[in-house]
Amino acid sequence: MAFLTQRILRGLIPATLSSDRPPARRKRPDRIVLGVRPGHRPSAKAPVRIYLGTERGQFRAERTFLWSVEKHRNPGRIYEIYLLRDLIGFRRRFWLTGFTNYRFAIPWYAGFSGRAIYNDADQVYLTDPATLFDLDMDQAGFLSINDRDTSVMLIDCQRMAEAWNEAAVCRLSRKQLEARARDAGLWGRLDGGWNSRDKEYQAGESKLVHFTTLHTQPWRPFPDQFVYYDNPTGQLWPDLEREADQAGFMPVSATRPSRDWPDVALYLSSRPDGQELATLLTPVPDRPVRQPRCFQGLLEAIPDQDVPWVIDRLFAASTRLELTVREPRWHGKGRHRRSPWFWQQQLEQAGRRHPETEWRLLHVDGLRRCRLWGGPAAAGDIVVLTHRKPGHSNQARAVAQALGRASNRPVRELPITISEAGFVLRRLFGLNTGPALPDSAAVVVASGWLPTRVARVISRHRAESIRLVLCGRKAGQPPACGGVLVQCRHFQLPAHPSRLTTLLPLNAGGAGGADGSQFPRWQQAERRAAALIGGPSRTFELGTSRAREMASALSRWASNHHHALLVVTSRRSSHLASSIREGLSEHDDCYEFTADDPGNPYQLALEHASQLIVTGESESMLADAARRSRPFVIWPLQPRPLGPWQWIASRIARQATAPRINRRGSIRPQQGSTYLCARLIERGIVLPPRDLESLHQALFQSGMARPFGRAIDGEFSGLPKPDRIIGKIAGRLGIRLNAECTDSRTENRHGHQS
Repeated sequence: MAFLTQRILRGLIPATLSSDRPPARRKRPDRIVLGVRPGHRPSAKAPVRIYLGTERGQFRAERTFLWSVEKHRNPGRIYEIYLLRDLIGFRRRFWLTGFTNYRFAIPWYAGFSGRAIYNDADQVYLTDPATLFDLDMDQAGFLSINDRDTSVMLIDCQRMAEAWNEAAVCRLSRKQLEARARDAGLWGRLDGGWNSRDKEYQAGESKLVHFTTLHTQPWRPFPDQFVYYDNPTGQLWPDLEREADQAGFMPVSATRPSRDWPDVALYLSSRPDGQELATLLTPVPDRPVRQPRCFQGLLEAIPDQDVPWVIDRLFAASTRLELTVREPRWHGKGRHRRSPWFWQQQLEQAGRRHPETEWRLLHVDGLRRCRLWGGPAAAGDIVVLTHRKPGHSNQARAVAQALGRASNRPVRELPITISEAGFVLRRLFGLNTGPALPDSAAVVVASGWLPTRVARVISRHRAESIRLVLCGRKAGQPPACGGVLVQCRHFQLPAHPSRLTTLLPLNAGGAGGADGSQFPRWQQAERRAAALIGGPSRTFELGTSRAREMASALSRWASNHHHALLVVTSRRSSHLASSIREGLSEHDDCYEFTADDPGNPYQLALEHASQLIVTGESESMLADAARRSRPFVIWPLQPRPLGPWQWIASRIARQATAPRINRRGSIRPQQGSTYLCARLIERGIVLPPRDLESLHQALFQSGMARPFGRAIDGEFSGLPKPDRIIGKIAGRLGIRLNAECTDSRTENRHGHQS
């Protein structure tokens, strides 16, 4: 359903039944104070006042915004951040966000005196906000980048008293309030660097970044309303959140809880386990004994702002934490209906700070029950599901072996003997669909359509103890818990916390270990060239005539450059071997692929060829070539004309990412056909075509490869080692790595609430 349609329907639903927008019950904004840091001289300047528009679903963005202020602020100055959320007196139905009109009430909340900054929660500072606060306003009532974009404002609260008074902001719409200020001549221009929106971000120049495209916000606040794609700013926001985690930054804590905490503390004291909770949640606790703990009916009573530090305390005191949350049917004082996604993000955030704690959550909302889990993976073996397709098996082996080395876990292989058709038929009739997992298995690695489906099925009865690593374009939807997908960027799939992307697949190398005795002329030559021929596929064609022409061109190229040439065919091009031989000269060698042949010279060509040519349709062969740490040449195969289904899939993929620009210059939220097409891709009903052209361009730009016909110049350092992606896989699955593979943590806590 389109975003705007969902918002309209939510506007018709009573607030007591809504889980993403609690009822308004606050008369004044909550305040968070970042005081003078110890050891710094207090500044004589006025406190920097920032009003932050936020709502429940933006709690991760809210914390990262506060961290960006803490990171860049003047340590001798006071910063007051006021949270604009759930405020009474406004008509919130049909607002596009939970805080749309709160910004216009800032002069009223500020007592119509002094200055104030307004920010949305989906922003981060890259410099000190005091620089914005102290700008010369030149008699303007407010500054923004244009007179229709009020997402970042510097406000003179006294001058705006007439246009944005209490009666107006509670009655009029956002557009009417903006027009009211324009007509009064109160708007002034703000430098665009204070509101760099997504693609406008420029490192070293932007002062504030606004993640304004709702369906590319990296923290994915509303997964039921959007299908998220990668943000053009890359790792900017995730890196800031990671810094906040490492610093232990928690703006609301046990020493400075929210204003609702006294009522909650009274309720907790009446529970049978009240003494235990009082010990764990006291502002200055004794170091608790870490042991298994189980709580029911606890988290339901905790206010949103206190949830992070309460869960953090529970994680710190537990080796295994079991929680049950039963959502109320309606809102009441101290009762808040919150989605499983809300709790999963909160628990995973605490899990990043306490990776040694195993946790389980049972979420009950009426008749719906949802189980979530996380924490360290069980001790045990890494099992690789192998298949008849060597490319898939090699990818799975590479990930498993790297993960095994990094975690000191043994790696075992488990072959799949069933066919794709046999798997589907057995699933239809409820029969056994694959090999049984050994009892020692803790991690299952698979690549390709059949192995990944078998992995999901055979691990289902041990879902909370088995971790899955699924690779390949057809690996299916990302697992909600206990699993991760490893896929290439050119697959054009939506972003997801459990989807890790790489430029090329991780390969363990191809088959064959020939010593070169079959090809003495090539082996003894001073200058050696090798061509690895992948062959025709569903999207690329290579017929007999084109194979002959390609071989002839390769032979002429090798002769002109005084290279001995070895052509190696593959499973997909073995039937073209005779045509390839016809195009070669008598001085060239050709290997015809044979299954399970120990004399296959594939590895020999990779290791000893001074010049390497690879057909561009195979990611696996491109990955093997790139890992030589020497540039190689790509021979592009001819694309096939799109079939009916491929044409439909390409149109759906194009529509899913088609941007629509509004009058303010921002990209509109997903809606209509764009939203529908994105959902089809997210659910795996439609797969976008592989964008191999973008992969080739990335290889060319990095210096790893050149198109055939262009000279290879210079060197490159090769693909980065898989340590980084393996570290991400391990972190997502809760696998402890060797000491040299882990990053040290820092403990530094800032911020409090008053």
